[in-house]
Amino acid sequence: NEGDYYYDAAVWAAECGMVDGDIFAADTPCTRSSTVTYMWKSNGKPEIGEISNFNDVDASAEYAKAVAWAVEEEVTGGTSDTTFSPDDICSRGQIVTFLYRAF
Repeated sequence: NEGDYYYDAAVWAAECGMVDGDIFAADTPCTRSSTVTYMWKSNGKPEIGEISNFNDVDASAEYAKAVAWAVEEEVTGGTSDTTFSPDDICSRGQIVTFLYRAF
């Protein structure tokens, strides 16, 4: 709705190709995979050298390139040497840390 505080940001995110669809779902929790995907898309979906080797990120996952970009750019190293935890909910602290490292 146009009166929602996030309306302009949601329209901007759609225009930038960060989100799509008819429903924004503003109250949906932000996962680690969605956070790095938003950042990767906002950076123009840069190509990466290799897909990461995390056990919990399948190379065919829609967020695999975003995760690989985030690792390559040192935005995150994952939650361990072998896991990224793509479905974990990001805290505000994690999100601002990702943003700080990326920008």
